[in-house]
Amino acid sequence: MDEFKAALEKCFTDFFAVVATDKSEWTVKGFIDIYKNIYTISTDTKVVSKIIELMIFPVLAKFATDNGYGMDLATHQNHYPDITFVHGKTGRKIALDLKSSYRTGPTRINGLTLGAFTGYFRNRTSTKNITYPYSEYDAHYVLGIVYTKTDLFECERKFAEKGFTLNNNIRKALEDQLSTPDDETEKTLLDALQKQMTELSVSADVILDIVAKSKLDERKTYGLGDLSRIMSVVRDFKFFVQEKWRIATDRPGSGNTKNIGSTAVIDELLKGEGPFTKQKDGKALFDAYWQAYMTRDMAKALDMDDPPFKNIATYFQYIESLPKRK
Repeated sequence: MDEFKAALEKCFTDFFAVVATDKSEWTVKGFIDIYKNIYTISTDTKVVSKIIELMIFPVLAKFATDNGYGMDLATHQNHYPDITFVHGKTGRKIALDLKSSYRTGPTRINGLTLGAFTGYFRNRTSTKNITYPYSEYDAHYVLGIVYTKTDLFECERKFAEKGFTLNNNIRKALEDQLSTPDDETEKTLLDALQKQMTELSVSADVILDIVAKSKLDERKTYGLGDLSRIMSVVRDFKFFVQEKWRIATDRPGSGNTKNIGSTAVIDELLKGEGPFTKQKDGKALFDAYWQAYMTRDMAKALDMDDPPFKNIATYFQYIESLPKRK
């Protein structure tokens, strides 16, 4: 299926042309009503992701036509995959999920969820919540979109100008203050910056002023004449196509959910070098690992104190502990 990946990668130029300006800003500035009022877009990741998906869909439709594929779309929001490509001559089916996430720093993103590890993933003849049975797909790909939140980008730029160095903890505190400004997030941010603030002789008022002026005002309304000065909420897009197993990690996507998580390292996403690729027979290991994985709730339902394993290393220990077949 490398030819599918290579062909889709050729569309990246068209994706960029649709979503980004020559200054790397998002071409979308807001929603417009019949009175020509423009409302700024929320930085909510679900909103941003859905709009990007709608924008690149015509490019994907052309890709399908040019390469001899039919397209079957998921009939429900929670069904897998987003798009099934069915080759017109061979009938081969390829799953493609569209996933996007924002950078939390120069080398990392917030992470992706790569679909369920229960249900159709374990019962591979099931048609529940999946367009075709999992076993009928020749390959499972992810089309990933990485972007930067503009408010976070502006904050980092202004802090750098004043001599601050931002680590992952500071970036997380800054992101929390931008998305949920309150006394708690403010204190966390100032505490994280306190040492550098003292060294650089920068007051708390200056820090909070930088954050306030970088934050996008989602309540503001514009007219068509204001279009050129409306700040895009996201920027600096990067696309990648990888098989799901290549970018999967050995932890769920978030909390106690039953979704497979991805690596959060951008370079590993772009190169398809997640944890399972570093193991012998990585693709088979990915399937076996996630078909046996249990959350705490799943373990408790079986009267187990804890799940039998929590990462690749303990999975191998678990396999070794099982009775050997004679």
